[in-house]
Amino acid sequence: MPWTLERLMPTFDHRESHDRWLDAEPERVWDALWDLRVRDLEVTEALTRLRGGPRAWFGVREDQGDRRVMDSMAPKVLVADRPGELVLTDVAKYTATRPSHPDRTDWTPEGFHDFAEPGWSKVAMNFRLSAERGGTRLATETRVVSTDIATRRAFTVYWIPVRVGSGMVRRDVLRAVGKAVK
Repeated sequence: MPWTLERLMPTFDHRESHDRWLDAEPERVWDALWDLRVRDLEVTEALTRLRGGPRAWFGVREDQGDRRVMDSMAPKVLVADRPGELVLTDVAKYTATRPSHPDRTDWTPEGFHDFAEPGWSKVAMNFRLSAERGGTRLATETRVVSTDIATRRAFTVYWIPVRVGSGMVRRDVLRAVGKAVK
């Protein structure tokens, strides 16, 4: 059975979803999603600079524009079922002053699914393509589950402002893929 978002994270504490219909066949949308470049995400770039503080606002940054978005996400687990669903995952202490990740390099879908060490939040995000009305419905969903009650409470406070930016980034990806397949 393939690893889908539903299978990787069937229960969750937080969720957001966005979608867009595109006038292109699923294979073309899939290719555009995989080939998406950082430079194509105007809103995301602005949010990244804002989050980076004064140094990012005024400093000279290395040009990452030609880098593929999928390469820059550096997921713990990437599951791709061409051209149906792409799932990216991460585990982190997002609410810490300096967010950190578990000291593991052997992540598998099973390992991500079963990870339950207290103090962490697990995030899974997908891009799902469905043939619809002669085109493709490109949908993205983000799910978050924390591994204990204290972390869940802290993440809930963190999620209130972060969810707005997260949604903007997801809609930016949908917009850029739509522009690429025109």
